[in-house]
Formats: sequence, structure tokens, C-alpha cells
Amino acid sequence: MTSTIPRIYLYGLLLTSLITFGSARAEQIDIVSSRFTNVGQYQALLPGSLPLQQIMGVVPPAVRDARKLKTVETDKVLSLTIALKLNEEDELEELLQDLYDPNSSKYHQFLTQDQFANRFSPTLEQVASVKKFMESNGMEVESVDPNRLLIQVKGRVETINRVFHTQLWYYSSENLENLLFHAPAYELQIEENLPIQGVYGLDDALRAHHHSVRRAIGADGDIEATGTGPNKGFAPSDIRTAYSIPSNLTGSGQTLGLLELAGYKASDITAYENYFKLPKVTLQNVFIDGATGSTTDDEVTLDIELMAAVAPGAQKILVYIGKNTGKSFINILNKMATDNIAKSISCSWGSAETTMSSSSAQTENNIFRQMAAQGQAFYSAAGDDGAYDDSKTLSVDDPGSQPYVVSVGGTRLKTNSNGTYASETTWNKNNTANGGAGGGGISKFWTIPTWQQGVISSSSKGSTKMRNVPDVSLNADPNTGYSIYADGSWTIYGGTSCSAPLWAAYSALVNQQRASKNLSPLGFPNPSLYQIGKSSSYNTDFHDIKDGSTNIYYPAVTGYDDATGWGSFIGSSLVQDLSLK
Repeated sequence: MTSTIPRIYLYGLLLTSLITFGSARAEQIDIVSSRFTNVGQYQALLPGSLPLQQIMGVVPPAVRDARKLKTVETDKVLSLTIALKLNEEDELEELLQDLYDPNSSKYHQFLTQDQFANRFSPTLEQVASVKKFMESNGMEVESVDPNRLLIQVKGRVETINRVFHTQLWYYSSENLENLLFHAPAYELQIEENLPIQGVYGLDDALRAHHHSVRRAIGADGDIEATGTGPNKGFAPSDIRTAYSIPSNLTGSGQTLGLLELAGYKASDITAYENYFKLPKVTLQNVFIDGATGSTTDDEVTLDIELMAAVAPGAQKILVYIGKNTGKSFINILNKMATDNIAKSISCSWGSAETTMSSSSAQTENNIFRQMAAQGQAFYSAAGDDGAYDDSKTLSVDDPGSQPYVVSVGGTRLKTNSNGTYASETTWNKNNTANGGAGGGGISKFWTIPTWQQGVISSSSKGSTKMRNVPDVSLNADPNTGYSIYADGSWTIYGGTSCSAPLWAAYSALVNQQRASKNLSPLGFPNPSLYQIGKSSSYNTDFHDIKDGSTNIYYPAVTGYDDATGWGSFIGSSLVQDLSLK
């Protein structure tokens, strides 16, 4: 009777001998190591090897369709962000349920940053173990974030390859805007006793996209710009009139936040406020990862202007500006959480879930859970490609699909001659993705949250098992868009990049109303919004879009749907129901 030697063991012996006797060329090692999940897998088979854990989802999906060019120079120095795992996650989930349950004694008893760190962050001992490992293996530890969730390190590629048992390569891809990028060829492995969640900065393949759509002035098409602003775009007063926002609520005393991956021209903001006779909201820039804001983008300008349009009395808008990398995105989020100043935050940048790594999604989730525990609300644009966020397959946008984020979809608004609300339909330009329809659909990462259970109808084509987006919507069609002053001139913008900061600014009005009643900030609003959606107050608090229009796939039906969520707010009514307790 013959025995069968596992093939993986033979590959391990071959790879070991090639490396040990120094007779291997790089391409030989690569051919053999490709038989493993990653180049480090063979080490677990060797006598005396330390037990290793695999960090999954670090190799970006872009590698699958890319062409391998050459290995990254071994003396190249990279700055990395090491994300650690949270502790007591079951206890954290239970706490979050209690914080947003009106019947719980812990309702809205939000934590401070220090309280969260003491209960759920990696311990000082855990952080010390990771620092010691990195330093003893030739990596330089630069800093540890206040919540101990992220550690900033840097090292040479030669060291990085050895520490994480991987190999960094240059790739080319026709599917990415940056045709040349670098990334690890294999999933990482690290000692199993280290509480590492993910490693960021190993690739530059992922680029977040903003979700704004500019309408060329004088463009042909189905244009219904009926606002009183320049070029007939919606002005701040038009937004307030159409969505019944109370005139006495301006966001007074509130601090808002914006996540941005580029800078802006302050003169554009001043010109917008002067034209519409708005108070000058204080802007405070917070730069991350060496960003300077010198490269500007109209996206940032419109985010600020639309926040100021609805919350002109806000105390401050914190503009967090980083670089357009996955590493910087994580670092901006964590800075927002550890600062814990802005209680209403908006993000108009995102990436299709199909381009995301599982480790990035989980690290984001850890940060969003901290925000929710601290009473911070995060609103994210659902995307402008309808049900096809990656422009090819049914997919949704991150971070909007995260379970502790409010995903904001897009509609097309029609007003009466006096500016009051007439009707809305799903934003959908001729069933066209690539900036032509409001995002929405079903997450591939996240199971359905408790507050979303029981609202998904079969007619909506939504899922009863996985997270559905968007949660809410607002006008986003550029043909019924907003007057924006950018780069020294007026234009019209739409996209869910407009609807997200408007919802975040409205949330600041709710917090102003709550503060006047000596109530805590609203915090993460989805449990309350979904409770209202299931109640008799729904049709007095929301405009339910139920005309059967689609975002290229999902139809707008009665109640919740994956085209427009619960719909748009009726400002005067919803603010009262969100300020009862």
C-alpha cells in the first residue's frame, strides 16, 4: 500500500531548498510559491517555525486582472499603518444596541474617546508586543494613535517582505485609472499572537472616487433647473423651501465634519456665502498623512458650500484632508473618531465593495463602531452609478454600505412654481451608470442589521439577509441640481455627493433642536430613522418615493427600497420626531 505525500509539502521542500542553497532566480521562487495561498505558507511546514496567522484581504482585488511587471525595489521605503483588533467585541455590540434602544437605561449614554479606548481598544501590553516585534525586525515605529487602534510604521521593502512573508510587485492594469501600481502578491502572514487586523500602505491600487456630477451650462437634455440661484440651480433658500426646513434652525452651536481627499479654494466659499448673504462659517482644516490641500477639487468646494447652505449658523466645519490612498482614508476616519469633535460628518468619496479588501472593510467597521459609541453620525454618498457601483456588476459603495454608516441615495426633485415640494422620483438618466443614477443595492460584506430587519419587501428586490442601501435619499440629479461656485465661476452640480452633506447638515439642525431641550446629540440615526419608517409617522416625516422608477435595477416601492431608502426628509416634521427623547 503506497502513501501519498501532500503536494503542498513537496512544494514547500522545493521552495525551501531553492532559497537555502541560493540557487534560485526570482522567477523560479515566484513560480513555486504561487502554489501556496502566499509565499509564507511553506514556513508553517518547517521544523521550529513559529505559528503564523494569515491576514486575509490585503492583496487588492485589482491584482486578479493585472499584469505582473517586476518586484518593487528592495531599498524603497514605505510608510505603513498597522491596524489592531478590538477587544470585547461581543460586549461592544451589546453596548451599541443599548445606546440606541430608547427603552434601555443606557440610551444615548455615549462614551468619551478615553472610555471607549479603556474598554475596547487594544491594551497597552498588546500595543507593546506589536511595537517590539516591528522594531526587533527592522521596522521603525513612528507613532500610535490615541485609541491604540492604529500604529504608524515605516521600513524598507526588503524588510516588509520578510516581516510579512510576502513580496511586493509592480503591476499594470487597464481597469484602473493608475495603470501602474504596486501591491503584495500574496496575503500576509504574521505571528499568531499579534493582534493585527490589517496592514495599509502596501499598495497604491485603490483610488476612491467622488460622487459629484457637473452639468455643463447650456447642455441639452432633460433639464428642469427651476431654482433661484445662478443658472437656475437650487439656492440655499430653495433647498429649505422644497424640503420644509424650519427657518429657526441653522445649526447654531454645532460642529460638522467633512472627509476629503483634496483641497479647496477658500475664496470660492467666501464668494458663495457673500452671494447668498450667508454667515461665514468657520472652516478648520485638519491635514492627514502629510497632505497640504494644494491640489484642489470641486468636490470639496461643493461639500462645504452645501453644508453651509443648510447649516449656515454652525459653529465650525472641520475639513479633514488626506491623500487619495487606502491608507490615508483609514487614517482620516480614525482621526475623526479620536478627535470626537464633529457629531455630524459627511463623506462624498468611496469605492465599490468589489474593489475593497476584507481587511480594509473590517478596520473601517471598527472605527465606525467607535464613532457610533461616541454619538457621532457619519453620512456617506451611495454613489452615482445606480445599482452597478463598479459600472459592471450589481454592487454597492463603501463606506456607505458599512452597517454603522448612513448611506444617502439620489432622487430627482420637482418643485411647484412657489418653490414648494411637488414630487420626486429615483435619479436615473436613461439607465446609465457612470454618473447617471443614484446608488443602491445589497452589500456583499455585511449581514442585515437588526434595525433593517422586517422592512424589506419582495417587490423591492432587496435582501432579508444582507445589508441594503441606501438608507435615505435627497435630490441628486444634476439636471435639477445646485448652484455651486467653484474655480471662480458658477456651475450646476448634482450627484449623491450633494445629498450626503445636505443630510449631514440637516442632522446638525436636529442636534441644535435636541440641545435646546437639553438632550444628547442624535448620534448614529439609523435605528431612529428605521423605527420612524415602520411607524404611523412615516408619511409625515418622509417623502416616500414609490412610483416604480429604478436605479437601473432596484425599483422604488412603497416604504423602504434599495433605490431611494426611506426617501427624502420633510424637515419640519422629522426634526420634531427625532427630538422627542
